[in-house]
Amino acid sequence: MAAIYSGIHLKLKSAKTPWGDKLKLARFAWMSHQCFLPNKEQVLMDWVSHTLTGYYSKKLRFGDEIVEGLWIYLNDILHSKKLQKLTQQGKIITIRASIAQMINDRIGEHSDKVPLNDCSSSLTTVLSCCQGILASPTFSIVYTSHGELLVDLVSKLALLLCRRLGSPEALHSTHLFDVLLLALDQYLIVQRQQHNQSRVFLQVCGLLLQPLLLLRHLLSSRCWRSEDEVAVRQHLSKETCNKIQAALHRGLFHADFLNSYKEELLQGDEPQPRKAGFSKALASPLGTMLSKLGDASFFGPDLQHAVAAGSLPLLYRLALESYCRDGNQLLAFHIFARFFDSLGFPQLWGGETEGPAVADRNPGLLALDQLLAAISGGNVYNVAVDKIRCGGVQFAQYARVADTLLTYPCPATPAWFRCLRTLILLNHLIVEPDLGELVSLAWIDASLDDPRARKAQEALLTTLLETYAKLRQLPRLFKEVLAIISRPAADELRQPVLPAGLAQQLCRCLLEVPASQVLDIWDLILKSQEFLIADLSGNPDVALKVLTISTLLNSILFNMKSLDNKAPTPVILRTQVLMDRMAREVVVPLFRAAKDPDGEDSALWAERTLSSALLLSYTWVEVDHLLKLNCGKYVSPGGEAGAEAEVEEGSLHSCLPRVGWADLGRLVAAVWGQSDQLSRHCLQLLVIQKMKRIMLQPGPQAAGETASLRSAALYVVRSGKAAIRDAGEAPGWDGGLDTVNEETFAVAHWHLVMSNLVLLVPYLPGEELAYLADVVVRNLLLRETREVDPNPANPLSIPTMCESLINSSILPEVQPLYREILHALLERVRGLVSLPDLDVPAQLLEQLGDGGETRQDGGNQRGNVSEPPASHPQGSSLLLAHDALSAKSPSLPPISGKQFDLLLRSLDVLSALRLDSLSSADHLRCFLLLVSLVTAVRPSSGKSKAPTALRALSKCFTLLTVLQTGVNANVAFKLAHAGDILEKVTAPLLLVSGDLAGCEGYPEFLGAVQRFLAEFIQAVVERKQSMRLNLEQFVAFLSSVWLSSKVTGEWRSVAEQSLSVALSTLSQILVNTLQCSEKARHKGTVQHSLLIQLTGLLGPVLQSLLDRGGRLDLTLTMPCVAGLLQAELCLRGLEDSVPTEGGSPDVRELQYADLYQRTCLQVLHQLTSPTEDLELLQKQLEFLQAFCSASELCTERNPGTGVAAILCAVKALLAAPWMTVQIIQPLDVQFTGLLRSLAERCTEQQFYLIVKSITQGLEVNNLWKGQHQDAVSSLTLTTLLLKCSLSGDMGKAVWFTTPQIITALLVLCKEAAMDQPWGCKVILLSLETLAVFLQQGEGILSNSHHVTLVFDALLCVPLDHLRLDEYGAIFRAIQEVLFSILQFQSKVLLNAASSFLKCFNRLVISIMHKGCQKCIGEKGTTTESEVIVECARLVERMYTRIASKTEEFSMFSSFSVAQYINELQKVTLNADVKRHLTEGIYHFLDLVTEHDLRFLNALLQTGVREVFKELYNNYTHYHKSKRQGEEKYTA
Repeated sequence: MAAIYSGIHLKLKSAKTPWGDKLKLARFAWMSHQCFLPNKEQVLMDWVSHTLTGYYSKKLRFGDEIVEGLWIYLNDILHSKKLQKLTQQGKIITIRASIAQMINDRIGEHSDKVPLNDCSSSLTTVLSCCQGILASPTFSIVYTSHGELLVDLVSKLALLLCRRLGSPEALHSTHLFDVLLLALDQYLIVQRQQHNQSRVFLQVCGLLLQPLLLLRHLLSSRCWRSEDEVAVRQHLSKETCNKIQAALHRGLFHADFLNSYKEELLQGDEPQPRKAGFSKALASPLGTMLSKLGDASFFGPDLQHAVAAGSLPLLYRLALESYCRDGNQLLAFHIFARFFDSLGFPQLWGGETEGPAVADRNPGLLALDQLLAAISGGNVYNVAVDKIRCGGVQFAQYARVADTLLTYPCPATPAWFRCLRTLILLNHLIVEPDLGELVSLAWIDASLDDPRARKAQEALLTTLLETYAKLRQLPRLFKEVLAIISRPAADELRQPVLPAGLAQQLCRCLLEVPASQVLDIWDLILKSQEFLIADLSGNPDVALKVLTISTLLNSILFNMKSLDNKAPTPVILRTQVLMDRMAREVVVPLFRAAKDPDGEDSALWAERTLSSALLLSYTWVEVDHLLKLNCGKYVSPGGEAGAEAEVEEGSLHSCLPRVGWADLGRLVAAVWGQSDQLSRHCLQLLVIQKMKRIMLQPGPQAAGETASLRSAALYVVRSGKAAIRDAGEAPGWDGGLDTVNEETFAVAHWHLVMSNLVLLVPYLPGEELAYLADVVVRNLLLRETREVDPNPANPLSIPTMCESLINSSILPEVQPLYREILHALLERVRGLVSLPDLDVPAQLLEQLGDGGETRQDGGNQRGNVSEPPASHPQGSSLLLAHDALSAKSPSLPPISGKQFDLLLRSLDVLSALRLDSLSSADHLRCFLLLVSLVTAVRPSSGKSKAPTALRALSKCFTLLTVLQTGVNANVAFKLAHAGDILEKVTAPLLLVSGDLAGCEGYPEFLGAVQRFLAEFIQAVVERKQSMRLNLEQFVAFLSSVWLSSKVTGEWRSVAEQSLSVALSTLSQILVNTLQCSEKARHKGTVQHSLLIQLTGLLGPVLQSLLDRGGRLDLTLTMPCVAGLLQAELCLRGLEDSVPTEGGSPDVRELQYADLYQRTCLQVLHQLTSPTEDLELLQKQLEFLQAFCSASELCTERNPGTGVAAILCAVKALLAAPWMTVQIIQPLDVQFTGLLRSLAERCTEQQFYLIVKSITQGLEVNNLWKGQHQDAVSSLTLTTLLLKCSLSGDMGKAVWFTTPQIITALLVLCKEAAMDQPWGCKVILLSLETLAVFLQQGEGILSNSHHVTLVFDALLCVPLDHLRLDEYGAIFRAIQEVLFSILQFQSKVLLNAASSFLKCFNRLVISIMHKGCQKCIGEKGTTTESEVIVECARLVERMYTRIASKTEEFSMFSSFSVAQYINELQKVTLNADVKRHLTEGIYHFLDLVTEHDLRFLNALLQTGVREVFKELYNNYTHYHKSKRQGEEKYTA
């Protein structure tokens, strides 16, 4: 052993041994277990450390390969499992500090290399060694004990990563990020343990501040590429920034540095006495930071400004978090002032060229925006404190900031608008001296293309309007607006003054300010107009300014609060004066100026002048009309003009104020022919206004008035025909008159027509109605084919308005247009499929009393139209003439894919027209078209067209079903015999291709067919006219088709499915008729004989389907099998009720028992398969219910389909993970019926086993074992079994287990409260089961102890730390249980009222804390608010219900009120929540006596007593007086 020891040691120390051999020997010594060396690991670690130290200190010389090998050897040691095991066992192995210094030096060398390659072997190995040291608690002490080494490491790693981010190569590795994060973690630990915080500050400022801020800037501004490592993009970069922020926060803004910052910044404001002996204070810490940030030699001239702009908001936020408390707001402001100066925003630059370029100002603006937002959010600025204590120093600085922003504007940058908005929010006086410049630069003269800039501008102007509206200084603001508009400028380049969003905000502001201020604004606008009109002649620019101000006046007058009879008389008189002045001084001069245009730009000038005149005229007329309607004291200044105009009955413009009517004709002709679109639109509005005035006149209309209305309506529609025709894909319109131009005129015109349909349609001829219908249909059909890009700023477009019209409730009220749209749509569909003309014969219309143009009266309702007798050939001949029910349909050309798309869209539009209320003629037209479509559209086996054809056919059958449920459904029987119609509709279904069964939409298609057949056959049965002939004809047709196919052998499974659907639908209707009608419940009736034929036909069809495929497609054929079974059971019931000659009933055997058994096996096999088709699941449960009702089917002889097998399948279904409460609730009736049938079919022993298995599933050990699904299924089964209301011994067996079940539910609730994944679901089901127990156990639960156990269950249910949906569901479930106790177990409350109130008050306290303003207002959404308010409404209802139980709860009412008041004093409730809770507690106060009031006043504390007094005063004023008034009139 000694030889081994001395040999290795000597060879490693020997200078004669080659370095390559030394490395090999060292590797062997580390890995070999045969090499015994005292303290071997430490010796080898010291050797490699000493060797590397000697090399880098120039004491040893060897090649680069040896150096790299030594680093690799060191890395292998640091990451070896052997070393990890030794350290875990407690062996102490140290590493020299020289290794840490060498690692730092190597990283520093690589950070200076350009270009940088972090994948080089030497750097990768060094980083790996560093990672091994930092990750090991044993070795990391070499850094943590030498803080300078760790700081140096972090600095050099950050610089290395900065160099790497600055290179164009992608980041393919996360190694460098991992090492830096480890180093930052270790540094944060050391930083927290450091007692000398001044030293930490100097280290951070001296070595870390610049590289860390540069790294943060590069990470936050990097444009990540797809080649970059995903982990770096997603979380490593964010984690690095967070660690940098933490290091800077504690290093720069520690609590110990507060006095140092105060000494530096508050010398002139608040002199800080320096403590004697205070030696660790920093000298100008903020200046040190800013000097480092301004060091262009480190960052480079290109990055210095960007890094500073990105870092200053972070540093300011960290400063606010540390110091902005305890009255240090002034310090925070001075930090902002220094930071603002560092951004490069001097108050005045020598000129625009000397200031920084716009591109260079953007980072500074973004930083300034964040700084101002931090000031606003941190409550740094208090107006009163700054003015009184500080002499307005903050105000002066913010004014300087505002002056800088307005001196060097950047409207293209959203941050510029946000900065100004924040300044206005701080104090509007900051921008008051420069309000005109603000309005000019940010509003009137701003030309913006960027949507983000427009959004920021809208936010700024909204804040501006809100601020001046609250200050009641809106006239001051609009005075500046008018001054900016009126001064010389290029108005053509200006954008609209009031875009849509700003107009809405102006409307809200005008509703808040007094009417006198609106009149002041009105007066200012009129003065501006008068001033401009004086220089109007021949000046297009002035005409444009007049037009801009006119649109502004229109917006203000249309959005102001209307005067009523309660308005003050001075306001009304001033309004009259302004109206008269507007007509005399503005409108009339504008019309006079427009009469004789002169000058070079006379056409343009005349257009703008006339547009202004007509716009103001329309505004004047509309406001005048509104004032006369709402304010009886108002006297219209235009009365004389109106009386003069009444003479000209033929004039369309008699409502214009004080206009020379002799000169108006030429102006109207100019508007019609060559004026701009705004003039035309205003003229249309004036015509609409005249129509309203005529219609509002009392008494019947004269002939002249009717003619005037017709000409007016005709003018409105025709004046925009050309624009609509040439509109194409016209851009959207925002609804403002100032945006009506050549592009938006068509949309504005169509909006005007759509908004006044009720006025226009009665006076339009058929030609114009057809034109309107054509536009509607054309845009509806083209809406789906072209890409629609909705613009939120311009929401109005012709297609969207047409869509809204079709979906609105007003269209059916406008019958002429409704019928034209319907006829146009039917014609489009007929043309798509090339169908022949399908007009209804005139003789049939005469017979129905409907000439096609008059509206259907109430005489033609369902049941009032009888089918022609069988001997009368008219019905069939009519259809034969139109080829709608001929035995052989005409051959039609094939339909292309594009035609199919248009057909589907047309059918969608047709379904939106509410076809259930059509007139007789329109009903017949639709019926004929749809029947013809069913015949013409033949789905082929082509993969491309088959699904589309199936969708089209499904829509056709759906529309036929809607028609059949309409008010004129029986009109179809005037057209043909019911049997002919059924044959015609069914025949195409039996000829389709066999490949369609696998097509998408085929089950939905068969469902649509089934629904139509059910409605149609039900109507045939209900009419009771020729029912036997029609149904026997239909059955004979189906039978002949089946028999002929059996003879020829040419048959398809798809046709068999269609045939089975038709047969089962007919049989189901007959079964329902036989079960509901007493007259039909005997043998020999028509229904009985038809049902026998159907079972004899449906059985072989289904059997054939089964023989062909081996297994039935349950989705399609299982309802048919269920119908067949129900038909056989119905026939058995009819025959069992009729005794035979021997005196005993003849039991009818089931003919297709094997078919039912095989179907049941398939249903049970597929029952637990996940599905979203609730209708299929419902049909499966209904089939099982019918199966269980047959004694010979559900027996123990067939164990696969017996009671136990079905129950196991149901239990497995309820235990399926995809079964939720939302799925179970719609199937509640089916589940309950199935369980009732099972209970009736099984023996007492079997039922006992069923109950036992359910109770075993409720045991808590199922949760312990992780078998949550068993508990869930047992809870659901218990609830369903209780709802069955079983009687006899089975019902007793259920209620005998009540104590066991309630105890199990209590334990489940307690255990589930601690179980997160399944806890909420188990609790909800347990509470639902308890509620059903209480409801069904009324009069049965005699032991009150069972009910009091429920309170324990409710108290253990958690109400905190729940998601919103979970909270709402559990809240409603607890409320339902409490309500069930009140309603059904009221006797228990005599002894358990306190327990009840304890549970209820827990709900009240919970909703008070959930419904406070902070929870809903700050982080809540609309959905959250709705859930909380709904819970509060439930609490109010419960309060009302409890208060009605005076005997039980009067003793405890005062305690409940006291508890409510105590909680109310702690929170500030949301308004809606407070309203409901207050209304509820008022009902409890009804139970409080005078003694209780004295008790409450003595019990409550001082602050709480004030809250109670306010509540009780409101109760006395609002609730008690109302209740006493109601009692006065109560018998």
